[in-house]
Amino acid sequence: MRNLPVSLLLFFIVHPAWSQVGINTTSFSDAVVLFMEAQKIPTSNYGGFLMPVVTEAQQASIPVSTTTQADDGLMVYVSDPITGKQCWEIYDGVLHTWRSVYCTNLECSSEILFEEDFSTYLDGTGVTGASSANGNYPSGVSKWSLTSFQSFGSSTQALPGMLVDANDYALVIGGELNFRDTNGAFLFQTQAIDISGYADVLVSLDIHESGPLEYIPASHVNDFDCGETVSDYVDIEYSTDGGITYTEVANYLGNGTTNHTLASDLSGTISLSFSGISGTSFILRVRLQNWADDEIYFLDNIVVRCN
Repeated sequence: MRNLPVSLLLFFIVHPAWSQVGINTTSFSDAVVLFMEAQKIPTSNYGGFLMPVVTEAQQASIPVSTTTQADDGLMVYVSDPITGKQCWEIYDGVLHTWRSVYCTNLECSSEILFEEDFSTYLDGTGVTGASSANGNYPSGVSKWSLTSFQSFGSSTQALPGMLVDANDYALVIGGELNFRDTNGAFLFQTQAIDISGYADVLVSLDIHESGPLEYIPASHVNDFDCGETVSDYVDIEYSTDGGITYTEVANYLGNGTTNHTLASDLSGTISLSFSGISGTSFILRVRLQNWADDEIYFLDNIVVRCN
């Protein structure tokens, strides 16, 4: 406040009830509440508007509301010398998340933004039909989550959902995440990964299978309305808008269908990769199902990096 002209201080003191404020001008539209003229008075020099500048840690400490829309539209400029993030961001008070309006593209040296090879977990970590938290399963705020569903085709999530017993599971075994006899739709999902400032992000992961996995397109009425013995598939999907919408990687290298990334028996390990992704945040999810004790999908080596 000490740098404000005395006349401006008097303006705010004498005219507290005025509905509009102009700085360096008295002429502005009736539509505005606050207007700042770029040309300084009385000189002919020009200036700009400098919004609050914060690091990512400082931004995280801003006490924005996570229950109301009171802070919708709050703006800061994130300039972090440690992470390299340079973004003008606005707070979305509806979904309660920061969104980048514009980011200066960061130089890419193949930095890894997210990595999971399941090698740090105890064998048996995950969920089963007998328990929803086994081993050192990362519950709460974690790198990833596992979700089963109440019934086939249902949008209602639950754990263990359609998993029936200890033989139906999604568990880390031998440094891989194993999906056995899920009895319907099952979901693996990563945390939201910050990809701000990168013009291109590359995603890679490995999937292989064991058992007589089947998928017969003629038996399907639509994407998911199909019999138990002909509906084994894997869908790889991603979101760049905080999970509002998802894009599916369809029929990867001919190993799937127009509706599914992978379907039926797989020949060896499928190393999937896709790029050309940009935005502020990235969520990867793997949606799959199989229907027998001798049918297992294996997920491993998930890497998200700048490209």
